[in-house]
Amino acid sequence: MVLTTTGKNAVRDLLNTNKDFGQLGTSTTAPLPSDTGLISGVSASQQALTSSTADKTLVLSYELNSTTANGNTYAEFENTINSGTNFNRVTFAGIQKTADLEIQIQTTIFVE
Repeated sequence: MVLTTTGKNAVRDLLNTNKDFGQLGTSTTAPLPSDTGLISGVSASQQALTSSTADKTLVLSYELNSTTANGNTYAEFENTINSGTNFNRVTFAGIQKTADLEIQIQTTIFVE
C-alpha cells in the first residue's frame, strides 16, 4: 500500500482543521506515548495555535506574550486538537518566564 501525496495532504488538513491550543507546564518528566496531557500544565499559558501548510507539512505556531503567565519555570509543552485532546508533548531545559521575554514555539509535522 502507498499513501498518496493527496492522502498525506488530507491527513495534514484534518490536523490543521482540528488544531486547538498550545500550553506550557512546569514538569521535567520525560514524555511518553501514553501521555494524555501535560504533567503540570499552567492554564494561564494556554494560547490558540496558528498554522501554515505546505506539501505534506503542517507548522503549528504558539506564542506567549511578555505580559502573560509570568513567574513560572516552564519545561514542558503540548499541542492539542479537538478541544483539548493532547496531540504531542515535549520537555526541554527550563525557561524562567518573566515580563522581559515572550516564548514562541513552532511544531513542524511532516506526513510521510
